[in-house]
Amino acid sequence: MLCCLCNERDAKVHLTYETPEKAKVIERIDLCEECARKHQLNQLTEAGFSMADLLSAVKKARRSP
Repeated sequence: MLCCLCNERDAKVHLTYETPEKAKVIERIDLCEECARKHQLNQLTEAGFSMADLLSAVKKARRSP
């Protein structure tokens, strides 16, 4: 499975999030180690973060070149 951001390298980091709303939506993010590092995923998880913020950041990164 390829990284959902770069679409070049194998995804090694897999995150799944289910929204708390009644109509549950499952978001899945598959990142290569380089993109996870680039987007400072390790710092986010160590410091605590909102999954919604992470999903928003990844979606924003997908749209930017």
